[in-house]
Amino acid sequence: MQDLWNACMQALQQKISPELFNTWTRPLKFHAFTQGVLYIGIPSRVFAEEMVKALHVPFEQAIYETFGRGTRVQWKLEVDEDPNANAGKASVQRPNTRYTPDAPNAAQPTAPKGEAMQSFLNEEYTFERFCKGESNQQALNIARSIAARLNDQTFNPFFLFGPSGVGKTHLVTAIGLEVKQHHPEKRVLFVAAATFRTQYTDAVRTNKVNDFVHFYQTIDVLIIDDFQEIKTEKTQHVFFHIFNHLQSLKRKIIITCDRPPSQFEGIEERLLTRLKWGITIDIQRPDLQLRRDILHDKLRRENITSFPEEVVQYIAENVSDSVRELQGMVNSMLAFSMGNSGACCIDIDLAKRIIPRLVNQARKELNMETIMNFVCERKDMKLTDLRSKTRKAPVVAARHLVCYLTHKYTET
Repeated sequence: MQDLWNACMQALQQKISPELFNTWTRPLKFHAFTQGVLYIGIPSRVFAEEMVKALHVPFEQAIYETFGRGTRVQWKLEVDEDPNANAGKASVQRPNTRYTPDAPNAAQPTAPKGEAMQSFLNEEYTFERFCKGESNQQALNIARSIAARLNDQTFNPFFLFGPSGVGKTHLVTAIGLEVKQHHPEKRVLFVAAATFRTQYTDAVRTNKVNDFVHFYQTIDVLIIDDFQEIKTEKTQHVFFHIFNHLQSLKRKIIITCDRPPSQFEGIEERLLTRLKWGITIDIQRPDLQLRRDILHDKLRRENITSFPEEVVQYIAENVSDSVRELQGMVNSMLAFSMGNSGACCIDIDLAKRIIPRLVNQARKELNMETIMNFVCERKDMKLTDLRSKTRKAPVVAARHLVCYLTHKYTET
C-alpha cells in the first residue's frame, strides 16, 4: 500500500509546482488504505483545511487516479504515533475534505505513550545528499559535529539562518536523521514554526496548554524551521519556557530562520538572549562552483543524461538565487524541451531562449532605491519618512534594515 501512496504523491507532483508540493505534502503521512478509505496523518486540523484549499482539484485527481474513484479520505491528527491514541480524525465523502474532527481536543500533541514518535523528518535530506561548498561548509561541519556529539552543549542552541532555498531545512533535517540512526531511542521532532504556533493556538482554545507544553518538554532533539513565523507574543512566551526546560536538561535545540537574531523585531529580549547562547551560523547563496555541483547532483540522482555540459554551465551562471531554483530550472528545461514526439532535445540554444524568460523575468535591478521601496512597503512606511531626519525608532530600524540589505545584496 505504501507503493500506492508513493505513486499518488508522484501523480500529485506532476500536477502542481515544486513549491506547492514541498509545502503541503512533506507533513503528510500515509497510514492505511482499506475498504475504500485512505487514512492520512497530518500535524493539525488547520493544516488540513489550508491544504485542501490550496490543492483541492489536483489532490482529488491524484487520489482518484491512484486509489480509485470514490475513495474517501480520513485525516488522523498526530504528533505521537500511538495507534491506540484517539488523536482525532475527520471522515469525508470525497478527497476534498473539510476538517471535522471527532475529538475536539485533538489538535495538540500528546505525551509519550511508549510508542515510536513520528519525527516528521524528510528522509531525502541526509548529509550524504547535501551538496557542500564555501557558502555552507562551516554550517555543514557544525551540523555534523552536533549529530555526532549529542551530549556536547557547545553548539546548543544551533541557530542557522540564510535566505530561502539555500539548504537550511536540508541541513537541520540531516542532523535529526543522523541522531535517529545512531540513537533510535531519542525523541526527535521537526516542526515548522507556523505549525507550532497553530498547535499552541488550538491548545489554548481547547484548554490543553499543559499537555502541549508537556509534550514538547519530552523532546530530545527539537528542530524548529522558519523561526520567524513564531510571531505572536504568547507563542514566544510558551516557547521561551519550553526552551528553558530543554536547555536545563541538556536537550538539543536547532532553529532555522531567514535572518539572524540581531535582525528580529517584536521578539522578547529574554528569548533573543537565549537564542544567542549557542552558535549562530549563516548559509549564503551558492557560488558558481556549488551551483554546478548542485545541478550535476540532481542530474546524476535522477539519471538525466540529456543535459550537455554547456547547458549546465549556462544555468549555473544565470541562476544564482537558491538551490531550489536551480533544481526547478532543470525540471522547467525538460518540460520546455518536450516536443510533439515526446523526445527531449536540450541544447545551448534552447537554454539561451528559455532561461532569460524564467529567471528574473519581472525582477527589477536590485539597488538601494528598490530596496528602500521594498522596506517601506513591508513596514507600511512612506519613502519620505525613510529619507527624513526623524529619529523615531521604527524609522531608524527601517534605515538599518535598508543598509543591511544593500550591503548584502548589492555592490554598494
